[in-house]
Amino acid sequence: MDDWSKFRPNLDIFGVRRNDPGWLYLMKNEGLFKIGKTKNPERRIRDAKTWAPNIEILAMKPFWNISRLERMLHEGLADQWHKGEWFKFRDASYHDFVVDGFLDFYSQDRDMNSVDFIYWYNGSGMMEFAIERDSRRVSLKKFQRDLASDARAIEISKMKR
Repeated sequence: MDDWSKFRPNLDIFGVRRNDPGWLYLMKNEGLFKIGKTKNPERRIRDAKTWAPNIEILAMKPFWNISRLERMLHEGLADQWHKGEWFKFRDASYHDFVVDGFLDFYSQDRDMNSVDFIYWYNGSGMMEFAIERDSRRVSLKKFQRDLASDARAIEISKMKR
């Protein structure tokens, strides 16, 4: 995708405040995907290469409100959670949705990315996980563990058939 959109959104209309600027990233290492945030992309990449020399940087995209957006992603992908900020996509549809979604964001346009994220997240079904976690009244960590455990159990039962 291009670096910048020609359209300039009115962030107030979308409820996007210009707070907590940074980058959301997607990295891949040995079949696992790391979804996180950073204020310093160069340092994040350098640090990641120290503990995983072969890590692949798939996307590093600028957004407003990165702490909130990172949490939303971790919540929306809770059934694919592996450990910490690591996810294991159990089928190609999740993989394609997340990787392609990240790649479709602009490389420099923080304003448009922050607006486009709203549409991507709400239109994806990820919002349903936020609603479910809220109804269970559990922490994000517990929710991730529960859903990942359920998903693994389903995967094991399919293999036994």
